[in-house]
Amino acid sequence: MKKQRIIPAVLTVLCAAFVFSSYAKEDAAPKDAAVKDGKAEAPAQPAEKKDTKKGKPKKVSELLAKANDLMADAQSAYMDGESKKAIELYRDALKEIDRVEEENADRVDSAEFAPVRFRRALCETEIDRIMLEDVSATSRTIAVTDTSALEKKRAERKRAAESNHVEDATIKLSARKSANEALIAEKKAEADARKKEKEKEKQAVAAISPLAELEFAKDMFSMDRLKDAENSLIKVLRIDPENRQARFLLALVQLRDGRAGDATVILDDLLADNPKDEAVLLLAAAACSASANYPKAMEHLDAAMKSNPTRPDGYYNMAWLLLELKPGETKDAAAYYRQSVKLGGRRDAELERRLGMKTE
Repeated sequence: MKKQRIIPAVLTVLCAAFVFSSYAKEDAAPKDAAVKDGKAEAPAQPAEKKDTKKGKPKKVSELLAKANDLMADAQSAYMDGESKKAIELYRDALKEIDRVEEENADRVDSAEFAPVRFRRALCETEIDRIMLEDVSATSRTIAVTDTSALEKKRAERKRAAESNHVEDATIKLSARKSANEALIAEKKAEADARKKEKEKEKQAVAAISPLAELEFAKDMFSMDRLKDAENSLIKVLRIDPENRQARFLLALVQLRDGRAGDATVILDDLLADNPKDEAVLLLAAAACSASANYPKAMEHLDAAMKSNPTRPDGYYNMAWLLLELKPGETKDAAAYYRQSVKLGGRRDAELERRLGMKTE
């Protein structure tokens, strides 16, 4: 339990700094710059395989093109108040995702298919949400259109008609007509009310500023109000599902909230788009550490150091990770820490104490 608590905390705090400073900035340092400091040098990575024209599998983005279109149409239908159509379109998108997975069974569990898993979860969540809204609306309609009072009046009119020798058929027709008119009026009023609610919701969504919501989410995260931060980020993603910063922030919030598995799904999706994004690699390492997947955490840290060999953060986190994994073997951890300091990283008195270093 100790490893799962300490390592993610160190890495998450570090990645939070990226959110508020340099996450969106391009790095000016050359990607192939060499850093030499004994064992602190970033481990070499295998050469990337070159694509061959023959037998080359389609990219995930190409495979998901139809599903993405169906999901976009479903969201538009929902915003227009056509909930049944929206559900049908989301289900069509799920069928398309099923087809993609069946035709690419050997790739389903790979990291590159994270976007597929992400979209499946999104479709299922939206279907459940829309159905729940429809059930609530139906319940309200039934409550409003209860005809028990009308039936009581009908019985009273029938008794009065019998005492006055009025034809029973006439009374029945009049009572039925009145009840139907009341039902129609009530249903129309309820439909108008739902239409106004949808219109208000549509206007509210249109009025949302993604930039303002992102800034609000950052403020809420800094105050540890994680639920408020997550709600703001979901608003942004409903408008712009591909917003990279919102997805990154959502993963960060989920990791801080103890939901490493949820965060990993989003991070795998982000890495599928850009496997060299240093901030995402560092946060992915934190998520893997929280899930006790330490080999994968080291793999992500190695990739982060290779992506930007002149930034100290990857070396600093690798020092902590190695120390937690092997408390009695400090040589490698100390080498990574020295390299971090050499590159301008901050000094850490606690880490130096555990490494047996003399603090100045």
